Amino acid sequence: MYNLSDLETYIAVVENRGINAAAQMLKVSPATVSLRLSKLEQALSTVLVFRDSRKLKLSPEGEVFYQQVSTILEALRDAEFQIGARRSSVSGVLRVTMPPWVFSKFVLPALMTFEQQYPDLKLEFLVNDQFVNVVEDKQDVAIRVGKLPDSGLLGRKLVSNHRLLCASPGYLERFGTPENLTALRQHRWVVLPWQRQLKMREANKVVTFHTDARFTVSNSDNMTQAVLAGHGLGIKSFIAIREELESGKLVEVLPGVLADDDAPVWFLKPQNSLTTRKTEVFFAFMKSLFAQ
Repeated sequence: MYNLSDLETYIAVVENRGINAAAQMLKVSPATVSLRLSKLEQALSTVLVFRDSRKLKLSPEGEVFYQQVSTILEALRDAEFQIGARRSSVSGVLRVTMPPWVFSKFVLPALMTFEQQYPDLKLEFLVNDQFVNVVEDKQDVAIRVGKLPDSGLLGRKLVSNHRLLCASPGYLERFGTPENLTALRQHRWVVLPWQRQLKMREANKVVTFHTDARFTVSNSDNMTQAVLAGHGLGIKSFIAIREELESGKLVEVLPGVLADDDAPVWFLKPQNSLTTRKTEVFFAFMKSLFAQ
């Protein structure tokens, strides 16, 4: 039968992506890690890890076992912390996906303080504007912007936000400031791939608007830089460009023209995941960033 050390070793192998790295983290020999892993597989009558001298890959059964055991061990550490048997329950790996502008503008400037507060917690960020399947891509937490679809994820709002149409003063000086939707159709746009077709308000109606996407980019930070450089109009979250609006580097165009401009920022996690200290301290961290 396996024991707690065997389970902790398995988690270390997965999270450190190898036996040698896990052995270094656990301060044991690679032979000990291999022995514990083999013992666990024999007890379960299941291959958890496919391994050779160069790489390690989880079996389908190993994926399921990792997901379940990692949350159970997190809960155990939390319980030990609650009764004073553990100095800190915040350890392990926290995997977080979020848009580039949230990471660069809010998270990264404050990350050193968070790391110093929780030195035993490892962070893995998947920074991407594309849709990330939280469960399939093994993310503990997702930070998302906009209205939530019925995704089966548990959501808590971090901050209210809205989207707006904007441009640089230099662009408006060259091409003029549009005063209605008809004039807007003559303008150049900088868009993310899914912003080529938009819903706009016109005379108390919602109409479909096709952008003249002269500049398409897949990264929201790069998109902001392109708008600042005068390549065209762009749609941005207010909190992403608040400083640029206040300084006059960007100007709002046709306020209220976007038919669906509500874009709160959400903290999401899978419904079947346990509430652990690492997710809660990260939620508090994110909440504090937007509160400022």
